[in-house]
Amino acid sequence: MQTPTMLRLRIADSFWLRLLGAHASRWTGDDQGLLLTPCRAIHTFFLAQALDVVFLDSMASECGCVHSLQPYRVAFRMGAHMVVELPAGYCRRHPDYLTHIRLALDRQGYLQP
Repeated sequence: MQTPTMLRLRIADSFWLRLLGAHASRWTGDDQGLLLTPCRAIHTFFLAQALDVVFLDSMASECGCVHSLQPYRVAFRMGAHMVVELPAGYCRRHPDYLTHIRLALDRQGYLQP
């Protein structure tokens, strides 16, 4: 039996880091993602691969999820404060993906008490 790995999030919390987004991230495994904050819209222009995209409000409650958002697309959710980009298929492989995200956010101090 394979031990599940802990989700690790890279943080993009400045204009330039958010602008670069997944373009600057190298997915080295299924256990990595990118947190864009503040953010309510993303694009996949010039990406070679699809992404799972989870929109969160300021309390890290889910506003929406887009499974396998293909390259050259745009996605947004009103009310979102943060966006987590994950490798395509992550959310389907991990039905409890929101728990994984919230644990990663908590470890990095992004959940409000």
